[in-house]
Amino acid sequence: MNLADLLKKNFVLVPVIASIIVGGFTSIKYIVNLTDTINGNQSQIQSIQEVEIINLQRELKVADGHIQELKQRLERAEATWEMAENLYDLLGQKVNELEWDVKDLNR
Repeated sequence: MNLADLLKKNFVLVPVIASIIVGGFTSIKYIVNLTDTINGNQSQIQSIQEVEIINLQRELKVADGHIQELKQRLERAEATWEMAENLYDLLGQKVNELEWDVKDLNR
């Protein structure tokens, strides 16, 4: 039997086998490309997350600096308030003393 006779006998079988082989290779190529795409996207997502973490840490440091500054300003304001209260108490005592002095002078 020669090759031509064999192909004539299996005329329907040859295209089916060829399509199965080509379909198999195409499927494998598609899966490999899809896996490469998934791995590439995964690394991009990871790098974006790292950048976002770095940005959040930087913003947290800035916010912490602002909070520390506000804390210091509040402490200074409280000290000023206490000083003002002490001065008002002292002034009140002086006014009372002057009242007694004025009453003593009037007698």
